[in-house]
Amino acid sequence: MEKGAMADEPRRLSDFLRAHRERILSDWVDAVRVLEPAKDLDQPVLLDSLPQFLDELADFLDDVRAGHPAKEPVNPPTIHALDRLEVGYDLTEVVEEYAILRRCIVELVHDEGAPAMRSAQLARLHTGIDRAIVTSTARYHQASERTLRALERISSTALTYGEADVITGIDRAIVTSTARYHQASERTLRALERISSTALTYGEAEAMLPELLKVLLETCASVDAASLLLLEGEILRVHAAVGLGLEKTVGEIVPVGHSLAGRVAQTRGPIASREAASDPMVTRESIRRAGLRGYYGVPMMLGEELVGVATIGSRHANEFSEEDRLLFRTMSGRAAALIAKARLNAELTRRNAELSAALDYRDRMLGILSHDLKNPLGVILASSYVLEKAGLDDAQKRSLARVTSAAGRIDRMIKDLLDYTRARMDRALPIARREVDLLEVCKQAVDELRLLNPRRVIGLDCEGSMTVSLDPDRVARAVGNLVNNALRYGDPDAPIDVSLRRASAGIVLEVHNQGTPIQPDLLPHLFEAFQRGPDAGEEGLGLGLYIVKQIVDAHGGSITVRSSQAEGTTFSVLWPAS
Repeated sequence: MEKGAMADEPRRLSDFLRAHRERILSDWVDAVRVLEPAKDLDQPVLLDSLPQFLDELADFLDDVRAGHPAKEPVNPPTIHALDRLEVGYDLTEVVEEYAILRRCIVELVHDEGAPAMRSAQLARLHTGIDRAIVTSTARYHQASERTLRALERISSTALTYGEADVITGIDRAIVTSTARYHQASERTLRALERISSTALTYGEAEAMLPELLKVLLETCASVDAASLLLLEGEILRVHAAVGLGLEKTVGEIVPVGHSLAGRVAQTRGPIASREAASDPMVTRESIRRAGLRGYYGVPMMLGEELVGVATIGSRHANEFSEEDRLLFRTMSGRAAALIAKARLNAELTRRNAELSAALDYRDRMLGILSHDLKNPLGVILASSYVLEKAGLDDAQKRSLARVTSAAGRIDRMIKDLLDYTRARMDRALPIARREVDLLEVCKQAVDELRLLNPRRVIGLDCEGSMTVSLDPDRVARAVGNLVNNALRYGDPDAPIDVSLRRASAGIVLEVHNQGTPIQPDLLPHLFEAFQRGPDAGEEGLGLGLYIVKQIVDAHGGSITVRSSQAEGTTFSVLWPAS
C-alpha cells in the first residue's frame, strides 16, 4: 500500500466503519450465503438490522475513545435474532453470521492498511474490554460454549486497538442475540410440540383448532383471547375462538376488507391495534364488547395461498412483545399447514372412496359380463368345430378360420377377465396340480398359436421331457399369454423363441422376441392390470401379463424380464421343482 493511500484512510476505526459501510455489508452478504438458510433469502431480509448494528457499533467505538459511558448496540442484535428464528436459523447459524461480519471488518482493515490498525492504548483497553465480555457472558448463561471459547481466544490474542473494539461490540451482540434467541426458541419449540401432539389427537381440523388456541393462551401470559378465521371465498368465518367469552363468536362472518381481520386478509400482512375497543378500524361488536386493548392479526399463509386469519387480544396490554408476536406468527403458520393438510386428507379420502367405488362397480360388471358371455361363446366355438368337419370350399374355410380365431381371442379375454375378477376379490387362483410333462404343455399352447398366426415363426426348444407338478391348463394359459405378448410387440419379421431348460430350483421357461425394447419407465408396472404398451393397437385388455404373474405366483414361482435394443426382450419364468 502506498503511504499516500494509507494517509487517506480514517485514523479512527469508527470513522473507518462509516466510510466503508457499504463495502462491509456487500462483503458480508457474499460471505454469509454459505449458510444453508441464507441461500434463498432476498437481500433485504438477509441484511435485516445489520446496517443499523454497524452504525451503532461505530457510535459505541466513539464513546469508548472519548471516555463517555458506552451504549452497547443491544436492540439490533435482539431484533436480528428473533427475525432469524422466524426464517429458520438455528443458534449456531445466528452466531456464525456475526463471526462472518467480524472477519469481513478485520480483513478489510488489514487489506486497506488503515492507520486504525495501530494503537498504544491496546493493553489497557484490551483488559477492560475482556472484563466487559466476561460480565456480559455471565449475565446470559444461555450463550453457547462455542461463543465463550471464541471470547477466550480473543483475550489471549494480540489485537490492535481497532480490532479489539470491533470484536468487543460484535461479541456483545452475539451474547445478546444468542440469549434472546435461546429464550424465544425454547418457548416456540415447547408450544409447537404441544401443537403437534394436539394435531395427532384430533383427526378433524374443526376439533383441533380450539385446542391450538388454548395452547397459545397458556404459553403467552399477555394473551387473553384468540381466534382463527378461515377463508371461504370472499368472507372469513370464525372456526375457533377462546378466551373472554369469544367462544360464542364461532360461525360469525367477516367480509374480506372489513374490520381488522378482514383487512389482514385483504392486505395479507399483519395489522395491530393499541385500543381495539375504541379503534374505528375494529368494527366487530364482539371484539369491542370484550374490552380488548391490544389486538393483533396475522394472515395464515400456505405458500402463496391465504388459508385464513389468526388474531390475539389482550385486556391489560396495548401491544404484544416481539417474542409473543413471533411465537404467534410461528404457531399461526403451523396451524395453517395443519388445516391445509386436514383439508387435503379429507379431499384425498373422498376421492379414494369415489375411485374405490368406481373400481368395484367396474369389477362387478366385468365379472358379470365375462360370466354371461361364456355360454354364447361356447355355442360359437362348438359350431365352428362342427363346420370344420363339413365339406366347405376354400372361401368358406377362410371365413370359418377368421371366426374361429376371433372366438379364440374372445375366449382368452373372458378367461383373463374371470381370473382378474377372482384376484381382485382376494381369492387365489385355483390350482389343480398333477405330474405333467411341461414340454407337452408348451407344445399344445404353441401349436394353437401357430394355427392362428400362420405367417409367424414360433420356435420351441427343449432337450428331453420336463416332468413337474403343476396345473397344465393354467400353465398353458401363461405360455399362451407370453407368446401372444411377443407376437403383438415383437418384430413381425423375426421369429419368436420358446425354450425350456432345467435349473437347480426347477424348470426355466423363456419366451424371447426381437424388436423395440420395453421402455424403462414401463418395467416396474409391466405386470399390473390393464397395462398396455404404446404399440398395442386395438386388441387386448392389458391383462395378459397380469394373469401370467398371478398364475406364476399361485405355483410359487417367479417371473423376470430383461429388454434391450441389442438382445431383444426375454421373459423368464421359474416353475419350482416341488
